[in-house]
Amino acid sequence: MQQRVRRSVARKAAVVVCLALLGVTACHGANVQQGDRDYPRTNPAPTRFLLLHGTIDPALDIDFRIEWSARSSKCRFATSRIEGAYANYTSWSALQVARRGSAFSVRVPIDAVLPGRCDWSFGGVTLGGRTGYRTALIATNSPPLEPGQSPNGVVELRCKSQPVANSPSAEQALDCRWPKHEDPNASVRGGILWWHPETTDVEAHIMAE
Repeated sequence: MQQRVRRSVARKAAVVVCLALLGVTACHGANVQQGDRDYPRTNPAPTRFLLLHGTIDPALDIDFRIEWSARSSKCRFATSRIEGAYANYTSWSALQVARRGSAFSVRVPIDAVLPGRCDWSFGGVTLGGRTGYRTALIATNSPPLEPGQSPNGVVELRCKSQPVANSPSAEQALDCRWPKHEDPNASVRGGILWWHPETTDVEAHIMAE
C-alpha cells in the first residue's frame, strides 16, 4: 500500500515539475502527430521556393523530405518528465522529385506550411533510403555569410548502404559522406548547405560509393 502511495506521489511530483518547467501545453510525452491540433497546416499558396537539382546515381534508392520545426515554446513535448528535458515539435513532408535518367530536380517550398500557433517554419531537407537514418542535406542553423561567400552551393555526396547497428530487422541505412575538400567561397560545409534566406539554387550530385 505504501509503495503504491509513493508511486502516486512520484507521478504527481513529475507532473508538477513538468508544468513548472515546460508549461501546460508542453507536458505531452510524444511529438505532434497528424490529426493533432498543432500539426502543421498546409499553406495553399506558398511563395518562397528553393531550386534543388543535380544528379543521383541510378544504383541508389533515395528519397527527399522537407523538415518542419515549431519555434514557439508552447509547442514542445517532454522527452523526460523527471529530468525536465523537452524538445520542440517537428514534422516532415515528402518532396516530389522529378527524375529523368540520373538527373533530378525539385522546387522546395520554404513556406509550404502555415506558421499557426506553433510558429512552424522550414527546418531543412534530408535524404535517405527507405529505412534507417537520414542525412541532412540542407540545414537552417546557418552562420552569417563570410565575405565573398555565395548563399548558393554545390553538394557532392558519396553514398553506400550499410546495416544499422543493433537493428533487430536488419535495417539498411544510406550512409552519405562528403569529400574532404572544401570550397571557401561556398556556403556548403561537410556536405550540408547552411541555408540562408537569400539562397535560391542548390546543386547536389549524389554518387554510389
